[in-house]
Amino acid sequence: MKQLLLIMGATALLVAPSRAQAQSQNDMTIPEFRQVLVDLGSYLDAHKGTDLRSQFEAIPDNVLMKLYPTISNPRQLQSAVAALKQHDAEQGAQLRLLPEASANISASPMLVVGTCPPNSIIDNSSGAACTPAYPDPTNSAWRNMVNPLITFGAFSPSDYASVSSQSCGLTVESNLVQVVAALNGTVTAASIGCSALQAIPVGGTIAAGVCDAAVTLVAVAGAVSQGLLADCSEQDGNVNTAEIDAGFHNTVTIYNALGTDFTTLNTALGTDFTNLNTALSTDFTSLNTALGSDFTNLNTHLTTVDNHIAAEFVALDAHLVTLVNQLTNQIAQGTALSDAELRQVMKLLLTPDGLKKIDPPILTCTGTNCPNVLAACPAAGCSWNNAGPLP
Repeated sequence: MKQLLLIMGATALLVAPSRAQAQSQNDMTIPEFRQVLVDLGSYLDAHKGTDLRSQFEAIPDNVLMKLYPTISNPRQLQSAVAALKQHDAEQGAQLRLLPEASANISASPMLVVGTCPPNSIIDNSSGAACTPAYPDPTNSAWRNMVNPLITFGAFSPSDYASVSSQSCGLTVESNLVQVVAALNGTVTAASIGCSALQAIPVGGTIAAGVCDAAVTLVAVAGAVSQGLLADCSEQDGNVNTAEIDAGFHNTVTIYNALGTDFTTLNTALGTDFTNLNTALSTDFTSLNTALGSDFTNLNTHLTTVDNHIAAEFVALDAHLVTLVNQLTNQIAQGTALSDAELRQVMKLLLTPDGLKKIDPPILTCTGTNCPNVLAACPAAGCSWNNAGPLP
């Protein structure tokens, strides 16, 4: 096992320079790296009562040189620590309630699931009659968990009753995630590097022991950061669970209320539709009777009109026949009169001058009763030389 660790340590030492060369643009000096650890120690000391700052200040430079290559992204760790410190400064002393002070904060008990009136809607708005089952603000174990979180301004307002329904601040939680990720990855790699320093004395102390102590210190810082992050996650889970449970109960309450309302509505609609159907049936019956009577009257009236029109057509037909017959007779008489007059004209034209004479009946006849003056011509017919008997 020792041989394997020595091989891995030697490999890490060989790889570290090449890694450092590849990431030269992100590298920092050992004093900068020490300052990052000191700042992190100061932050954790203020919130968890540890003594990490002074111990980070006491780590020898050569040990820091071994620790530094094991940090996956030193600049990211530096940025996360700086963000945590800046957040502390922005929160101000008025938001930092130490356990001794916050223990005196009173909290009014709230109605939660199980103690609410039946069919209540669970709400977290101001003045709500029933609230989600957030952590009990008077519970000492819960207070001990959130006290370190309250000190770095993860909540606002920061009294226990208000913190009970709040999730951990996203800014602090995100930066803690980065710090924990950087430190946890460092411990394993740094332990391997320390095992390769067993024979190197440092100021009368075996280098491996100093290095292991530094790695342990980093591990403690990581564990403390992990603890803060876990407390944040626990509070987040408490709030989420309470609100999810409230949502479930509200869904059941709404479903039951809607079920009753729909049953009542369905009954009311059923009665209304029955009444409407009866009224419409009566109206349609009355309308059908009225329309039947109207259609009968209309049919009788149309029959009368049809008979009248038929009689009018018969009378008109007879009148037209009479008129046509009269017209035909008039045309026949007119044609006969014209023929008789034309024959008289022909007779005059065939008669020598001095002998011309109009047959008197031609002047008074009306048609078929007119004489045929050409009938007086001899058998050979009328001509200029044979005009018939002279008048």
